[in-house]
Amino acid sequence: MIKVPEFIEDATNVYRTKNFIVKQCIGIQCDDKENNVIFSHDTFYKRTRSRDKYYESVYRDRKNINGKRLPTTMHARNFID
Repeated sequence: MIKVPEFIEDATNVYRTKNFIVKQCIGIQCDDKENNVIFSHDTFYKRTRSRDKYYESVYRDRKNINGKRLPTTMHARNFID
């Protein structure tokens, strides 16, 4: 059995920057008294050869292999080496 890397597991979107592979988990918060928001919990994984290799095997058919960030109105970030 092949283990799915954490940067793909339960992600809404995954994209790559110069130094990181980013896992975006997106949600919607509705509120009758305040504004509704689309939020993102982003985890930035430092790029390594093994992460890049797995990323490229999963997303090799994308027109833009690096993907792109989906815009949200709020976000929180975590960084992982």
